[in-house]
Amino acid sequence: MNAAVIVAIISGLVALASAILSLYGVWLQERQKHRLIALQHQLEQERQKYNKEQLVRELMSKYREPLLRAAFDLQSRIYNIVEICFLENYYTEGTPLEKEYACENTLYVIAEYLGWVEIMRREVQFLDLGDVSENRKFVDLIDRITQTFLEGRLEEIFRIFRGEQRAIGEIMMNSLSVNSNSPSRECIGYANFVYKQKDPNFSRWFDKLRQDIEILANNPGKYYQRLIKLQHALVDLIDFLDPDYVRFPKKNRSKINR
Repeated sequence: MNAAVIVAIISGLVALASAILSLYGVWLQERQKHRLIALQHQLEQERQKYNKEQLVRELMSKYREPLLRAAFDLQSRIYNIVEICFLENYYTEGTPLEKEYACENTLYVIAEYLGWVEIMRREVQFLDLGDVSENRKFVDLIDRITQTFLEGRLEEIFRIFRGEQRAIGEIMMNSLSVNSNSPSRECIGYANFVYKQKDPNFSRWFDKLRQDIEILANNPGKYYQRLIKLQHALVDLIDFLDPDYVRFPKKNRSKINR
């Protein structure tokens, strides 16, 4: 084999090696590019998850206390109606003032709970955060109460459809000018609630519930199925919001045993 052929072969091998190295370099660049894209995607997902978890923490810090108290007041009233004859004692047999209070305050504790749920929905849109583990149980507990209010298989007493629940929550809201660490809205107080009953556009949302209270008061021991399910669901929510019994002792959140 003469020198020219050997040089040609060597040149070809060098060219082939260069081509292979060039292709390998391109492959490495593409591989690194895909790895970088995947890493960026992973980091973006982690950032979004962190932002959602942070949002949940901010939500709970703002609204844990008022929602907890509203849920406790509502479950307490239900317990008193079912277990200690609250409506019979104060609505049926009470003075005119006691009858008014038994009705209006019962309406108020229902409306106040729905008000705080609607405020949270509007402030944070927490129902869109179902992939956040800390929030998933919270959303499920709220939804369980919502479903119990509207469940058609139960008696119609205290049945409130989803749209009605949100409407009642809406008319219970007040706007505030406060710092970012506090709620920007709150529920109206009891005195304002009673005053607003003079407005037909406000009071119309409570007409059926007033009739339901009348029926419950005149039929003690009946129509308690929905109330008991609501009280149980509310206690579960209270246990979630106050697991260490800091705000309300365990003895004050017993489930109705029926």
